[in-house]
Amino acid sequence: MNEPIMTFARLLAPVTPDAFFDQYYEKKPLYVEGSREKVAGVCDWDDFNELIAKTGVWSDQTFKMVIDTVRVPSPDYCERAPGRDGFSLYIPEPHKVQKQLDKGASIVLDLVETLSPGIRDVARSLEMALATRVSCNAYCSQNQRKAFPSHFDSMEVFALHVEGTKAWNVYEGRFEDPLEAPGYEHTSFPPEYHEKAKGGLMMEIEMKPGDLLYLPKGWYHDALASSDACLHLSFSTAQTTGLNFARWLVGSLDQIPVFRKPMPPHDDAAGYEARVAELRDALMDVLARPEVISQFKEEQKAKAFGSITSVTIPKSGRWYRVRGRGVKVVRRGKDWQVTTPAGKGLLPEGGEAVVTWLLQRDLFRSGDLAAAMPQADEQKQVEMLQALSAVGVIEAL
Repeated sequence: MNEPIMTFARLLAPVTPDAFFDQYYEKKPLYVEGSREKVAGVCDWDDFNELIAKTGVWSDQTFKMVIDTVRVPSPDYCERAPGRDGFSLYIPEPHKVQKQLDKGASIVLDLVETLSPGIRDVARSLEMALATRVSCNAYCSQNQRKAFPSHFDSMEVFALHVEGTKAWNVYEGRFEDPLEAPGYEHTSFPPEYHEKAKGGLMMEIEMKPGDLLYLPKGWYHDALASSDACLHLSFSTAQTTGLNFARWLVGSLDQIPVFRKPMPPHDDAAGYEARVAELRDALMDVLARPEVISQFKEEQKAKAFGSITSVTIPKSGRWYRVRGRGVKVVRRGKDWQVTTPAGKGLLPEGGEAVVTWLLQRDLFRSGDLAAAMPQADEQKQVEMLQALSAVGVIEAL
């Protein structure tokens, strides 16, 4: 197995994952100063130019251009042409794109999380740590030309700077629990609302290659390139909400007879009250069933890790997620004991070295375990996987 280009711990360093979750995640912004070496292999100008050169991959829905906070009309940088599925699309035309760049436009590439190995490694490390699906947009901006006004995002954002420099303003204001839905997202409100809601300046940062800025959802910010051109990657989460659970639950209520019955006439007050009581009791009964919660958790897990493909040629074993948060390994006499938030237990022979190997990554395949257990046969490797799964160090995907 190749060593990962990026891990969650390396992304946050010198802040530890435990400190991040305890003090910052979903609570307040975090700026981590980095270095160019930290993002080596993730994405640089050559990688970005390779991405934008794949014109057959893009349409005006995923390759966008913006200048001074205004979206460039599709015909001004695209041509109508057949897409990969044969349907006519607006596809970026290089000469038109260059013309807009010469005017100072920014490029936004949406959904690039699987399009290069380096970006994919960062996205996967975040998915494993946060247990949620992660997407990535790439933003190429030019000196002193603002692409977006002060705004908030409807998801947790990890902005990783990879080229040039960019000045970021983070404000004190926060929109509570935004959603990508009318009335709960940035575009639902006029500029004067945002100008008032963003509040005073909280942080002023000049981002350079290797720097990371974490912004909880709803937190107001804006940014402006301070070099001739700059590039950052914005990784965002797709967290499951209570609304997702409610919609999922509604989809199965037709299996319960009382939910299929018609409601009483609107003027039958006693009948209405009785029927609502029936529905409430039936719903409470459903929510009390452990198998219902287990099923939703499994579906949530499948969505969170759905981008982790199990297809390799030749086959290389099952994927496992490393749950590094809160893991401690201590000596107990002649044995080693591992403690996790899920429990504790003694490690099989060689387990201490395996856990050390695991904590240097966020994800691995069962076939890769031989690198950490070169002297062990296949049966001992299976026993190690079972032992580490039992105490919560790893999770099969």
